[in-house]
Amino acid sequence: MTRLLYIVRQTAYTVFAFACFLGMAIELTVKGFFLITVRGATNAHKQRFHKLLQRRMRFAATHVPGTTFTLHNEPAEAFDKPAIIICNHQSHLDLAAILSLTPNLIVITKNWVWHNPFYGIIIRYADYFPVTDTEQMMQNVAQRVEKGYSVLVFPEGSRSSDCKIRRFHRGAFYMAEQLNLDIVPIYIDGFGKVLPKESCHLHQGDMTLEVMPRIRRDDPVWEMGYREVTRQVHAMYLEKKP
Repeated sequence: MTRLLYIVRQTAYTVFAFACFLGMAIELTVKGFFLITVRGATNAHKQRFHKLLQRRMRFAATHVPGTTFTLHNEPAEAFDKPAIIICNHQSHLDLAAILSLTPNLIVITKNWVWHNPFYGIIIRYADYFPVTDTEQMMQNVAQRVEKGYSVLVFPEGSRSSDCKIRRFHRGAFYMAEQLNLDIVPIYIDGFGKVLPKESCHLHQGDMTLEVMPRIRRDDPVWEMGYREVTRQVHAMYLEKKP
């Protein structure tokens, strides 16, 4: 009986959370249409949209039914200087938590995300962009950085089904080297237990997000090249969660 009650409760939580997500998606789409499509895609209008997106994502991350969300930011990172932000990837909820940190953030997405029927138009209003060839991607990143935005990349490429740290691709580190940008590592834990990769059903749990110290471009580690930086940062994440 206890198991049945748990399933019923979590199903209700899941339906409620999806309804809230759908409501926010509709709100962001409508407001984005009037703010950007009708009034014009100016930098000021884009910034207002990003601030609205940040507020909604903060609400989404901190109000998942049956869960707790804890933010650790010991370096007191203000995200006021453009950087490549990297994070391990466990769940669809990861993105909401990271977007809640700053409005000055652009995300590199997969192509299917850019064309998603629920939130694809929001992705486009926010000037996120899909993975393309390296030259085009570098141009896109450089344009956003010039406007004061940081760029979020999940170096694992996709969500980890067992929450373990997977191999890091080098793309984020290559971009940081080529564009002379710092790297801000973020470590998340518990998100994959609350909403696993192979499930659309919410579970109870604690979610934590830790902002780690910047890896600045004048750090001696860069003298060994972006491949070595990739290796060392990956090892740092493995120490967090083998």
